[in-house]
Amino acid sequence: MRRVSIVLPDEVYQLLEEAARRTGIANRSRLISDAVAGYYSSSVDKEGFYAGALVVFYDHSRGETAYAVVDAQHGFADVIRSNVHMHVSEEKCVEVLAVAGRGERVLGLIASLRKVSGVISVQHSLVRVG
Repeated sequence: MRRVSIVLPDEVYQLLEEAARRTGIANRSRLISDAVAGYYSSSVDKEGFYAGALVVFYDHSRGETAYAVVDAQHGFADVIRSNVHMHVSEEKCVEVLAVAGRGERVLGLIASLRKVSGVISVQHSLVRVG
C-alpha cells in the first residue's frame, strides 16, 4: 500500500464528504480507492480478459425488441455465461448477463445490444481478471 496526497476542489471535497455520510464509510482513502477502481473497471480495453455483468434495460412492447435482444446474445455465446430476465413493468424488462471473455468480444456484445431498437440502456460492471 502507498500513501499519496491529493488536492481536491472544494466542490469535489464536498462530494467526498457526502459519499462518506451516505455510505457510512468514514475512511476517505477507502472511498477514493473504490472510486479509482470503479473508474478503471468501467474502461474496457480490447486485449484484456474481463468478467462481470451487463444490465440491459429495454421496452419489449416495441416491435421485435425482445427477439432482437436474444438474437444479439446468440452471436456472443462464447462470452455470455448466464442470464436473468426480469419484468419490471408491463412494457419494460431488464436482462442481466453474466459475462467473461476478451475485452474485444465483451465490447462487441455491448455495441450489438446498444444497436437494438427499443433498448433504453446497456450498463456494465466489469473487472479485469487477466
